[in-house]
Amino acid sequence: MITLAFYKGRGKSRWQRLQDGAIRFATGGIYSHVELIPGSAQHGDIAHCLSSSGRDGGVRAKRILLKPESWDLVELRIDADKPAQFIRARIGAKYDYVGILLSHVLALGRHSENRWICSEICAAAIGVKAAQRVSPQGLYDIVKWIAVES
Repeated sequence: MITLAFYKGRGKSRWQRLQDGAIRFATGGIYSHVELIPGSAQHGDIAHCLSSSGRDGGVRAKRILLKPESWDLVELRIDADKPAQFIRARIGAKYDYVGILLSHVLALGRHSENRWICSEICAAAIGVKAAQRVSPQGLYDIVKWIAVES
């Protein structure tokens, strides 16, 4: 099982709030970030999360407190090994700022093969095609549909 944690909170600094707001505005959603958690997680847990973060410089593992006011959680009944290994194998890769511009702002679907944004790496890890086109809100919509269907 994996849990995807979707960030709906507001950043602590003015810059973080600006970034979160820009992502939400550009994608028309309420989420500005997503984390993949191998296994089950619940609100109040300090979870071992995997993702790519502009704030952290790129692909990384990080322990995060899942406050209910900041995160929505979706569990998928899939084996956690392959998605987690997919992201772990890319730890240290840089954040794809140019990919955001080319795939989301200009909708060209272009991205770097060696740089990642959060929704792209999480979507690719679970097998979503054209993952570079998936926003945090788009991934939430996909996995909510999968969770209902399974």
